[in-house]
Amino acid sequence: MIITCPHCSTRYQVASEAIGAAGRKVQCATCHQDWQEQRHPPEPESADDALFDSLSEDGLDEALMAEERAVSVRIESRLAVERAKSEAAVAPHPSPHAPDDPTTARRRQRAFSKRRKLLNRDLPMARMRRIARWSVLLILTALVGGLYFGRTPVVRQFPELAGLYAALGMKVNVLGLNFAGVEAQRVVRDGREVLNVGARVAGLEARPVVVPPVLVALTDAEGSTVYQWSVTPSVRTLIAGEDVRIETQLPAPPAEAVGIRLSFAGAAAAAVSNPANAGAR
Repeated sequence: MIITCPHCSTRYQVASEAIGAAGRKVQCATCHQDWQEQRHPPEPESADDALFDSLSEDGLDEALMAEERAVSVRIESRLAVERAKSEAAVAPHPSPHAPDDPTTARRRQRAFSKRRKLLNRDLPMARMRRIARWSVLLILTALVGGLYFGRTPVVRQFPELAGLYAALGMKVNVLGLNFAGVEAQRVVRDGREVLNVGARVAGLEARPVVVPPVLVALTDAEGSTVYQWSVTPSVRTLIAGEDVRIETQLPAPPAEAVGIRLSFAGAAAAAVSNPANAGAR
């Protein structure tokens, strides 16, 4: 049979035997209100009624309790949803992330770059790149050092590089000899003017170097040669630490001669000196 709650009109299907002939008091699982239910006249038995033939009074109580629990679960679910919505509505919204100041951003960027370099430095390709860079650096260092400290043999082997060294302000003495203590003085002897020239030829290399004839040139105010002659040193070879003195005289030197230049015959490099007393009278 079907019973209906007079308070909320909720309908329940129960067996007639559960109500009994004298009726019974029941409670609605939805509104929790009580009422006295009377047994209705028997109705034609249907397939649905056959399911409740075996229900007793206890079975009715269990059905009502099960329905009550189901309704309670649904109510609690709705209340939980409503509470979540309420909490979400009143919860403060997170403030937008404030951007870092430039100093902090740069510090973080440097720290990140340092960590990345530390992680990448042990990779095989990174090691190969480091080895290649160091190899190139060592080769360049050795090449520059060789070109600087060994410029004399380099120019001796490649004379065209002499101009490059000169442009860089580095003089190259390929002969291995040098002039020192150059002196020039005009004197009057026996009523005639005489130019005395003296100098030392010093050796610069550990190997014996042949001393060629020395060319003595008188120059004018513009540096042009006005007179030239040669002197043969008394020593034919010199090594580092040795020197030989040369002296020569020129009677009646040209009046326009104001300077003197010494060089080795057949040598591209020359030692130049323009003493102030070369043109003295």
